Amino acid sequence: MCGIVGIVQRDSTKIGKNIIDSLRKLEYRGYDSVGIATIDNDQVVVSKEQGKITEVIDKMQLDDLHGKIAIGHTRWATHGPPSKENSHPHTDCKNEIAVIHNGIIENFQSLKEELVSQGHEFQSETDTELIPHLIEQLMQEKQMNLKDAIIHTARKLEGTFAICVLSSLEPDRIYCAKRDSPLVLGINADRMFCASDIPAFLSHTQQVVLLHDEEFVTLSHDGYEIINFRDMKKVNRKPYIVSWKPEMAQKGGFPHFMLKEIHEQPSSLADYIRIKQPSLNKIAEKIYDAKKVFLLAAGTAHYSTLTGENLIRKYAKKACSAIIASEYDSVSPLIDEETIVLPVSQSGETMDTIMAIKDAKKLGAKVLSAVNVIGSSITRHSDEVLYLYAGPEIGVAATKTYTAQTLSMWDIGLEIGKISGELGNNEYNEARRLFNEIPSVVKQTIVRSEALTNRIASWFAKKSSSFYLGRGVNLQTAKEGALKMKEIAYIHSEAYPAGESKHGPIALIEEDYPVVFIAPEDQTHKRMIGSIMEMKTRGATTIGVIEEGDKEIGELVKWKIEIPKGYSEMITTIPYVVPLQLLAYYTAVRKNLSPDMPRNLSKSVTVL
Repeated sequence: MCGIVGIVQRDSTKIGKNIIDSLRKLEYRGYDSVGIATIDNDQVVVSKEQGKITEVIDKMQLDDLHGKIAIGHTRWATHGPPSKENSHPHTDCKNEIAVIHNGIIENFQSLKEELVSQGHEFQSETDTELIPHLIEQLMQEKQMNLKDAIIHTARKLEGTFAICVLSSLEPDRIYCAKRDSPLVLGINADRMFCASDIPAFLSHTQQVVLLHDEEFVTLSHDGYEIINFRDMKKVNRKPYIVSWKPEMAQKGGFPHFMLKEIHEQPSSLADYIRIKQPSLNKIAEKIYDAKKVFLLAAGTAHYSTLTGENLIRKYAKKACSAIIASEYDSVSPLIDEETIVLPVSQSGETMDTIMAIKDAKKLGAKVLSAVNVIGSSITRHSDEVLYLYAGPEIGVAATKTYTAQTLSMWDIGLEIGKISGELGNNEYNEARRLFNEIPSVVKQTIVRSEALTNRIASWFAKKSSSFYLGRGVNLQTAKEGALKMKEIAYIHSEAYPAGESKHGPIALIEEDYPVVFIAPEDQTHKRMIGSIMEMKTRGATTIGVIEEGDKEIGELVKWKIEIPKGYSEMITTIPYVVPLQLLAYYTAVRKNLSPDMPRNLSKSVTVL
């Protein structure tokens, strides 16, 4: 959940500035506290404090830190509340070893009790602090050198971790180890990086080395060495060049990353369509041949899998269920060799999803995934992967990755329709024509709806609760819209099937209560009119996301947000969500909230 970064450079200039710049690009992973450890005059120097980077940087004078080596951490609290004491880095009793960590150490309590009995004193409530003490103990008790002690520590740890260690005993290198939590290397002639995510060093280098589970790295300014810390075999892995440009991880003139990423959707969707992936047909064939299909995801990604569920049922004519990854246990008894499990994820590091697919593979299932980050943990556990090519997404609230995920579900669905014969040649070709037009429709939608959603937001920002209603495939659009409003504007928002709203939710309707309808001109149109009337009669203020020129609904709602006319249900599941993203964004801004860093949330949930 946290963001970690390490830098080893040839000279001692600007180490503080460099580590802070990298941490800023990882703050989406957590912002309860920030901390840095450097080595200066052969001493480990730790600077840390509760708060966001902007709050801590001047107070601690972090830009002025000296040294050729540094590790930094931005925290999302798990063990122990946000505080200076619980902030990383953590050190050993002698203050010779500093450690940062992302993940959860499951056996920390028993290890900590053992270390306390041996005389170690702990300063925090975190699971991480046991790591430097355990390294220290192994060096004292077993007469190990630093490297061997870290390796033996990694072997002892149960759970998930990406750890970075620096020490005054070896002041020219950083040691790293990982299991399940993300960690990548950045290769540059002047400095070397290790980090939770590529944007941390993207302004310095596009040369990336992806690390796998159970791997251990020695990082110096001259290069890197990778070994498997279980069998101690050397791993030869060369860097690859990422296609992302540095400015893709910057705001590019927008006030917030979220707004930038909303505006990037036409180009990110076009990138997905343009890049042909051989895995697409293989995934469609495997799903069509399977007896059971389960789609797994968490958060926003789950709503994209509801589209996939609908399409697989429609075109493959078989039972298919979209399951929230944390509820996987409810279906695990059904998993066998004739099952397909399809995880969908932005980061590819969501721990609930990773644990589920690991179990599914043990039970014989095939794992086919749709993931944004190449080389991430989910991709490495998958038999086939469909990459989303949405680029880095910094804003915590997903926008462009949600539309890319939904587009990938349609991509798979159309191929299944072709294989099954549910889509004839003419139908398939027409569907593909519409599919290719989606980026253009999204672009038009942004242009048409942005100013209007900003005006509606000035009214919406004064509300404390709202409903989002839809039918059929657009129920998931309503769910995603409601999630965005609660995530970043902190307005309680619930999504319901419009026909179900009379069974409970309508009791909450009072004068000027916000109700948002997703109402394209499809087979649900007439029934949506009835639902709008039910709410309007009881005093609700209605907002309609409708098809351009829809006079029937346009005359019923107070505000109408029009989407370009003449497209199929495939189009409605993607462009119709864009005004809801903008509405949530501008509502948050009107309330003087940060859309990029909503409270208590983190971009990539890498703990259970």
